Amino acid sequence: MSIIQHFKTFLALIIFSFIFFNYAKGENPKKSDVKLKEWEEHSENITILDTDDMQVIVKKRSALLLDVWKKDIRPEKLDPKKWIPAQRYTLPGAKWIPNVGLETLTPELRNYFEETVKRLTKGNKDAKIVFFCRRGYYSKIAAERLVKMGYTNIFLYPGTDLWEDAGKKLVIVKPEVMSSKK
Repeated sequence: MSIIQHFKTFLALIIFSFIFFNYAKGENPKKSDVKLKEWEEHSENITILDTDDMQVIVKKRSALLLDVWKKDIRPEKLDPKKWIPAQRYTLPGAKWIPNVGLETLTPELRNYFEETVKRLTKGNKDAKIVFFCRRGYYSKIAAERLVKMGYTNIFLYPGTDLWEDAGKKLVIVKPEVMSSKK
């Protein structure tokens, strides 16, 4: 093969690669675009709040605030003496029910979610409930679950990051424990 043939082959590969990768790039939305769309699309029974709305709710304590940010779990092989779980900083007055906004729930976690919300709302499915986490992803999932369970007064706040970015104070909270009462 001559140098000219090698050059033509190389040039054809470059052009093919350019066309192929530009086509592939145009067909697949960025992950950030997909997440934004997920946030924009939600059940019509859910209202999204801004920080001004949340300030009023926090000040008046006019809703049940549920933080659903995940809780780190100690790896089995790690010595318990070496495990220091991170503290959760959340909005004042909020209850932390961790991991209930994960994509998939174990039967135990689903039961924890249902029983904890039922206890905190005293069984009132019309209670005003505001879900949030750190950036909104887990809270949206948890809020949608609660709508499917028949709760009617559900709100979303984008998260503790937005609250903190607005110069508002966060407080340390412990996770809610499931009552042993059966």
